Amino acid sequence: MSYHQIMQAYTLLEQNALNTGLKPISLRGFLFLNQSPCDVYGLENDLYKILLKKNSYIDTGVLKNLIKLGHTKVFVPHKQHPELIDLQQDELIKVTRSLSIGPALENAKKLVNLLTVNMTHLYDFPTDDKTLNLQVQSIKNLCMFLYSRPQIHAPLYYEFCKQKHHFIVAQPFISSLFLLGVLKQSRMFSDKEVENLFLTSYFKDIGMSSIPTEKFDKDNLSHDEKILLARHAGHSVQILQGRLTLAPQYFKIIQNHHSFSLLTRDMDLDKSQEQLAQGFETMIVSVMDIIAAMITERPYRPSVPIFESLELIKVLIIDEFPHEFRIIVGYFRNFFQD
Repeated sequence: MSYHQIMQAYTLLEQNALNTGLKPISLRGFLFLNQSPCDVYGLENDLYKILLKKNSYIDTGVLKNLIKLGHTKVFVPHKQHPELIDLQQDELIKVTRSLSIGPALENAKKLVNLLTVNMTHLYDFPTDDKTLNLQVQSIKNLCMFLYSRPQIHAPLYYEFCKQKHHFIVAQPFISSLFLLGVLKQSRMFSDKEVENLFLTSYFKDIGMSSIPTEKFDKDNLSHDEKILLARHAGHSVQILQGRLTLAPQYFKIIQNHHSFSLLTRDMDLDKSQEQLAQGFETMIVSVMDIIAAMITERPYRPSVPIFESLELIKVLIIDEFPHEFRIIVGYFRNFFQD
């Protein structure tokens, strides 16, 4: 066997070993870190090539150069991945604790991106209490921070969309941001109720973690796959009950956030105010989820303009919630006025 053949065989063995020993992640996971806690690989001509050695210096220039070279998706060794998670979570804790110190928009942008990265870890390990508890505490802080600063909502939304996070982990924040704005405009809820609804909205899709990731990127779904996706609300409740401190009615919202049509049928005028309030809460969480999904592109369909999504919402809620529909329209008209 020639030297060239030996080297070819060695390269093949090395690449096969890397293929089974590497985990694909987004390069966004290295935002706000100043060094790489692990080796980082990229694919060039279908071969794995090391891009960053462990402990390499990182800044925006380094990351921009990798993006320019097409390495938005990178690979890290499975054994070193926990070190990356630990560093990311340490940074999330620091940003959460110092959220009110400095420029509000810049701090919110940083926190939201770190939360979205941590959300990918939660999807990978939904039963990990450390990751869930960190996400919950950070989301609570973010909720009250944003509730008192509505002027940064729209610029934060646009900056977040530029990051192009996968829609599965981006959707919870976008729908919850819209929810927060509408709740503030409605002036119907206490701060604690707002926080509970924000948490409910943000974690309502965690049941998606039980679905293979490749299902989300298909441009069409079979009937059985659609049923699998539809069951995620129940899986969310199973994952969160006993771990997320919310009253039973909020778990009912999570359970029913994709069965909105039930709210528009058989509405009994003699229902108590408590029941009507719960109906409104489920409706508003569902509607914000629908709007956030419709105006965001998916692999299987393009996005639609905001006013086209509002036309659908009008059909769904105008008969039972005419006043609330006007609040929703007014909110989005101001939000997207530019």
